[in-house]
Order: sequence, then structure tokens, then C-alpha cells
Amino acid sequence: MKSFLYTVATDRIEGGWVRILKFILLCVSYLYSTVVQCILVLYKMGLLRKKRLPKPVICVGNITLGGSGKTPLVMYMAKVLQKKGLKPVILIRGYMAQAGDSDEAKLLQKVLKDVPVLVGKNRFAKAQEFLRNHDADVFICDDAFQHWRLFRDLDVVVVDAVNAFGNKYVLPRGILREPLSSLQRAHVFVLTKTDLEGADIQGIQNILQKFQAKAPIIETQHQPVCLYDLVTDEKMDLEKIKGKDIGIFCSIGNPESFQKTLDKLGANILKHFQFVDHYVYKKEDIEEIVRYCREHHIDTMITTEKDTVKLMHFLDIFKGIQVLCLQIEIHIVRGKDEIGKIIHSIV
Repeated sequence: MKSFLYTVATDRIEGGWVRILKFILLCVSYLYSTVVQCILVLYKMGLLRKKRLPKPVICVGNITLGGSGKTPLVMYMAKVLQKKGLKPVILIRGYMAQAGDSDEAKLLQKVLKDVPVLVGKNRFAKAQEFLRNHDADVFICDDAFQHWRLFRDLDVVVVDAVNAFGNKYVLPRGILREPLSSLQRAHVFVLTKTDLEGADIQGIQNILQKFQAKAPIIETQHQPVCLYDLVTDEKMDLEKIKGKDIGIFCSIGNPESFQKTLDKLGANILKHFQFVDHYVYKKEDIEEIVRYCREHHIDTMITTEKDTVKLMHFLDIFKGIQVLCLQIEIHIVRGKDEIGKIIHSIV
């Protein structure tokens, strides 16, 4: 159902009955948007109080559903702060039944081994609990633009340059979590995937400046670093897949961007298995992927780093099929010095 509604919200399906459904969803969108705007007005008037931590808070969020590239930016910021001798701590909500099973949390803990990652819906309480026994210089709050109750010193809004705002409707008719007018709360905009096909940099900049002309716009790319084998942990050059027949699978917010990245690397993608964001793989899913690969003589499958944390206990099923992970890092192509100064100005 979630996947179907997302297909409708992104206008990927048409038909007479779909038009009726879209009208119903549009009515719900107007109601939802009105509720959101009323809540924001209450916060602005002070009738709803924001909670302030004794340490600076950097919020990294977005205004849409789907993967815009927040997690790589959080990693980048944490490393920048560490290089300055500071102690960052990451706050993340987590989207699984048990906080420890969160895809993003596991990935952050894997990559940032010496940076505490606190998982929980009440991020203010998590931070307070941490500060009772530990030191921190700054909290980075992942996916928190809509976490209005927590005061933040810096609001960084991430925008996917390939699919910035969808059809510009608020959910459930579109992919916006809030009306576009909410962009005025941002202190910094970070455009991601600016090098991929379909990125409309100038058009997005025009919209952002309309709502918040003072916020700098930073341009970034998701740069492939290497491939590594999930079984042997062996790293290999990206040239390995140039011209090679492969299959890919992922459960991320924007699977098209993952495919476009591999297309740019010259891979010949024979099959793309797509699962909804935060999907928990089952044994039957993996067996179906393996069955398809064997029937179509595909000996290499590639997935995302976020997906790897959910696959480790299924690797024996892939016997005879190499499973590779594409490692990605965020690369700032415009505004690196500017965002560095902004980050350090609040710490």
C-alpha cells in the first residue's frame, strides 16, 4: 500500500479511477497542510514551546519524502567537526520497531565508529540523558526539519537536485512533508546529486531564493568511492563494473538515483530490484533475487551501503553470486568554505 500511494503521489500511474483517487488525496493534502501551518504558527507565537539543549544543535533535514542524501551529509559534518577537535554526537529518530535496527543508525555507527549515535523518537530526552555522563560539543540531528519541538542553532535543508519537490503538493497527494513556504526556516540549503541527469539547478535555486533569499545554496555530488565485497570485505576499483552485466537491488528513498550513478560508471544493468524505503529484507526476497540471477546468468549484484547492514545474515544464500556494495561520499563542488564557516560559527 505504501509503495502504491507513493506511485500515485509521484504521478507515475494514470487512469480514470486514479484521477478520482488523486482528487481525494488532494483534499486530504489541503487538510494536512492546514494542520501543519497551524502548528507552525503556534510555535512561532510561543504557544508551543521549543526545548533547548545546553549544547549547539545542527539540524539536517529535508522537506520531501524519499532519499535526498541527508545521511552522507551528516557523516561529512561529523568528520569536519572531528578534524577541528570537537566532539559531535548524532541524534536520529530511527524508523524500525526497535531503535537498534534502524538502517541509518547502523550505517552511521559503522562508518563513524568513534561518534556516538543516539536513537530514539524523543531526541531531546536522549541528548539530556547522554549529557549526564558524557561530554559533547555539538549535536547533529538527522532528518529533523519536522522535529519542531527541538530548538536548533542551524537548520540545513537538503534538496535532491534530480527530484526536488515532486509535483509540489503536500502528502498524501505529493511528496512534500510541509508546504514550500516552510523553506523560509532554513539557514542553509544543500543541493545533492547535482551531476546526475535531470538535475535542474537553476530552477531549484529560483524556488529556494523565492522563499529564503538569505540562505546560501551549497552544491554537492554523491561521489562513488569504491566497491567492496560483502563476503571478503575486499575493496575494488570502480572500473571493475564498466561494461559488465550486473543486477542491482536497494530499499532506499530514491532508487532511481542509485541506478543513474551506476549508469554513469558504465555498468550494464540487466535488472533492478526495488523495495520501499526502510524495507526489512526477508529470506524469500533474497531467494527470489538469487533465482532470477541464476536464470539470467547474472553473477554480480550491487547494493547500497545503507542496505548492507540488513543483509549480513543472508549472504550464504548468494552462493556463487558476488554481492558488492557501492560506497558513496558527499563531495562539495560549490560552497565548501562557506558551509565550513557556518558550521564552525555556531560551535
